[in-house]
Amino acid sequence: MSLPDRPSAAIVGDDKDVVTSPREIPAQVAQPRRDIQALRAVAVALVVVYHSWPQRLTGGYVGVDVFLVISGFLITLHLLERPIRSAKDLFSFWSRRIRRLIPAATLVLVTTLAASIVWLPQTVHERVAKEVLASAFYVENWLLALTSTDYLATDQLQSPTQHYWSLSVEEQFYIVWPVLIALALLVCRRRGLSLRFPPLLVIGVVSLASLAFSAWFTREDAGQAYFVTTTRVWELGVGAAVAAAVHAGLRARGAVVRSVLVWGGLAAILWSAMAFTVETSFPGVAALVPTLGAAAVIAARSDDLRSGPRRLWSGRHVQWLGDVSYSVYLWHWPAIVIAPFVLDEDDMRAWQKCVLIAGVLCLSGLSKRWVEEPFRFAPKLTQSVRRSFVLLGACLALSAGLAGLALWHGQRVTDSAATVVVDPSARCVGADFFRTAACATRDMPLLTTPVAAAKDKPEVYSDGCWNERPFTRRKVCGYGPRSTPVRIALYGNSHAGAWFPPLHTLARERGWRIDTYLTSECYSVDVPISFNPPEIGANCQAWNDWTRQRINSGGYDLVVMSDRTLQPLVGVPANRKTAVAQQAYRRVLEGFVRQGLRVLVIRDTPDAGGNVPDCVARYADDLTRCGIDVDKGLEPDPLTSAALQGGFPAGAVSTLDATNLLCQTGRCPAVVGGLITYFDHGHMTTQYSMTLYPEVASAVTKALRP
Repeated sequence: MSLPDRPSAAIVGDDKDVVTSPREIPAQVAQPRRDIQALRAVAVALVVVYHSWPQRLTGGYVGVDVFLVISGFLITLHLLERPIRSAKDLFSFWSRRIRRLIPAATLVLVTTLAASIVWLPQTVHERVAKEVLASAFYVENWLLALTSTDYLATDQLQSPTQHYWSLSVEEQFYIVWPVLIALALLVCRRRGLSLRFPPLLVIGVVSLASLAFSAWFTREDAGQAYFVTTTRVWELGVGAAVAAAVHAGLRARGAVVRSVLVWGGLAAILWSAMAFTVETSFPGVAALVPTLGAAAVIAARSDDLRSGPRRLWSGRHVQWLGDVSYSVYLWHWPAIVIAPFVLDEDDMRAWQKCVLIAGVLCLSGLSKRWVEEPFRFAPKLTQSVRRSFVLLGACLALSAGLAGLALWHGQRVTDSAATVVVDPSARCVGADFFRTAACATRDMPLLTTPVAAAKDKPEVYSDGCWNERPFTRRKVCGYGPRSTPVRIALYGNSHAGAWFPPLHTLARERGWRIDTYLTSECYSVDVPISFNPPEIGANCQAWNDWTRQRINSGGYDLVVMSDRTLQPLVGVPANRKTAVAQQAYRRVLEGFVRQGLRVLVIRDTPDAGGNVPDCVARYADDLTRCGIDVDKGLEPDPLTSAALQGGFPAGAVSTLDATNLLCQTGRCPAVVGGLITYFDHGHMTTQYSMTLYPEVASAVTKALRP
């Protein structure tokens, strides 16, 4: 994903060791269970290794789920053993969470924001500031859910605060869960019912409802399902159910049973870490494997079990890692994201990653000693709930204030860049640099900024003209008068949308109308395209069927088509995909021609292999590092191949190939004629596409000629 593909989870402290009296000091705090500390160590190790070597431990993201189970168990057991009977108890519970989690989280947020402004490309500063703000208020998971289905965001630099999504899930849980448990116990007391089993019933109902929703929503939209709280509550509920069972006196007994539980649970966690991949439909039902595994380990209570793994995880280093796991969680991801920019390395080597991890461990130990523990056990804070909430307000004000300042500065940079107007028809600007031989010796300055280029998208984006996953939408945007001599349909995915600016300009100048039939990822063939889950592929095919029927009956004079044929086809081997797609495109073109429509096919643009504005911002002094060889960037285009096959009536199908205005001498540079070519990895900026207006106007005019 990109994401981290599978971000790590928030790691909470053992709620059994909270200070419940002003006179208590750390030395008097009861020691946490060694097996739970070791389970924390296992989970954080999985997450760190996965984020460092995602191809080696493909399912290491399940460490998230292990942490959620641990949190659900510890918090619920605490709430059952120390029931909340009043508002004072509730605020006292929340104040302990504040002291335990907020100071260290704020330190990392502020440090990460500062480091991002110093080392990360200017193109991502605004996004990092927004995510710092969302993380500070623990709604990062919902922000990521809103952007998770944005195909254009998949090549963006991953945010160094993205891992706060799971902390957000847990903080939201901590707000609601104690109230729910308190209400359940209150009802029991008022009705004279036993307090042992009703909490287990409440936890079961909530968890099963969340699991059912998670299974359904993961199939509908796995990107959003990964982040939203409602698909994750059941994982915390699994740990809560173990806590409720323990509180009710239901415990695993017998050495054999406990041995099976602990070893079986560990095996389930490690198997899922090795077997799962980013393609696994997650969380959904698949998350049952690591969560039930973690629950089994907790239920085994293996600290005194001779046949258990106590010798493996009673060691000082394992227990220390479990103890500092929250700090490791907080620091490791910003370090992984920012370090390559500090070292000016695109791909860090193994030894560099090992040194980085060692540095994270040292930093985690220091922040545990000098930040977490002092705030957690400070007498002035433990003696006053009000002061704990003042601490919360101060931390939020600090994070929000600095993030707001960064956003204000970023907006000033954006506004300043927007005031720069470039004449696309000027000599040697944009594509004219390749078009005009005399420009080859001219040294063109950069006429736009990476920040402006990253936002320089065609009008169809701001107008919401896309039909995105799960492809159930039927959105058509129309531009121009309804009564017009020429009607044009623009049909394809986002790579067709990149040609909208010059097409729209031509249509506006000549009084024509253009209607957009645009999707993201789904391309215009008549065979099933493979998506996960399969229902999305079926929706894509249904959208294509509907679009072709609409175009065939829409009275259009010309259909302009362009596609990036990226997704695999259902049941088609990779080495056969291009040939099968070409046959499918051929049938689509023949269908339009039979209806008397003319078709203009525009060859797909080369892919830059990475985010172009980010690269230009990073390597402004050496832009050669941002280009790509033609043979690497120019992907197969079966749509254009189908159009060039011939056999159509004269003038029915024509093509436009502008590759020579994006690439020359075997290289596709990131900047041509002073303009940044793409606003991401392969979609042209509006400014650059407008410099291709002469070719587009000529091709459309020729295609419409009798």
